[in-house]
Amino acid sequence: MSQFKLLFIFSLISFSAFAQDEKAIEKDLVNCFKKRAAYNDSIIMGSNIAINPTTGRALKDTTDPLVYVTPIVPVDTVLANKVLYYTSKFPVTLTMDFQLLRTQDVNIIISDDSLFRIYVWEEQHNMVGRFYRSVFQYKAGDKVKSCLLPHPDTAITGASQAFYDAIYTLTANNKTYYLATYINKYTPTNREEGIKIFTIDSARVRGKAKYWLNDTVHLFKTKTGLHNELSYKYDVIASGDAGSDNGIAYDTIANEFQIPIVTETGKMTEMTITYKFKGQYFERVVDKPKPVNPPIRKKKTTK
Repeated sequence: MSQFKLLFIFSLISFSAFAQDEKAIEKDLVNCFKKRAAYNDSIIMGSNIAINPTTGRALKDTTDPLVYVTPIVPVDTVLANKVLYYTSKFPVTLTMDFQLLRTQDVNIIISDDSLFRIYVWEEQHNMVGRFYRSVFQYKAGDKVKSCLLPHPDTAITGASQAFYDAIYTLTANNKTYYLATYINKYTPTNREEGIKIFTIDSARVRGKAKYWLNDTVHLFKTKTGLHNELSYKYDVIASGDAGSDNGIAYDTIANEFQIPIVTETGKMTEMTITYKFKGQYFERVVDKPKPVNPPIRKKKTTK
């Protein structure tokens, strides 16, 4: 691998110690996504050596802030770490518009109270299906934190690799719940759409307040018990016009949403199941005919 190639790759993953203002942060992130699109490599090979991205040469001083030590790392993992770095180290990012970053196909959805954000983009190295990376950012007292999906292994569906496209806010019992809708496109014909709940929780540990993003809140009550998320899968071809990616549209006035009934063959029917918040849980209330013109899923891509 040439020195120029090393310089190109490792400039993508370097964390600049000087990018501390809004323009510099966004410029650095935009450049990283542009380089990913241009280079389009599925992996970055660092061979476990420390590289100075300015020279492309190995360094002995691994305390240099421009050094990144890595074995074989997927490009999108590197980008996720980059977004995690800025969204956790610089509180100003929680209120930034990131208009230029959005031009790089990074979807940024924001809660109504502006305390919770999701940054999501499509991975480039998958050959089959479409999968996405997400970084979750939230207000933690007087600080800002960010993380990946806290418990991807406990997800009952594919929320860990989904495209999140809207956040709805529900306040009840002195607590704020964030309902995030998502879609998965496993193949050109197979779809999964769902809704998942998050809360920003806190507790005092040894006299200090500790905050974390909770994605295990069980607020959906069904015949099988309490759940953190609900979803449905369907076949686009079998569903015809019914499977038009309208998704789950949450009614913020009635505090309810509808999920279509899908047959065993993957065909979406005209019937839906309605879940309404009844003070403690979302519970099934009644089956309704699916609207002829179902509401388009809310896409909150701007603050």
